[in-house]
Amino acid sequence: MTLKLRCKDYGFECEYIIDDDKTLSLIEKLRNHFEEEHGIDYTIEVVSQMITNRGHSLESIKK
Repeated sequence: MTLKLRCKDYGFECEYIIDDDKTLSLIEKLRNHFEEEHGIDYTIEVVSQMITNRGHSLESIKK
């Protein structure tokens, strides 16, 4: 199963979209994008919380 995450859903004026399998690497990709493109070094835990705040369940993301 996949999950689509849009950067603009997290407060940025950015068209970046990740549409990937529900794995830990999905969270890492979003975290890397925030750091590389927006200069913000969020931890994995913070990005995970951001995803759950948008209504996604972390329990469904495979490690």
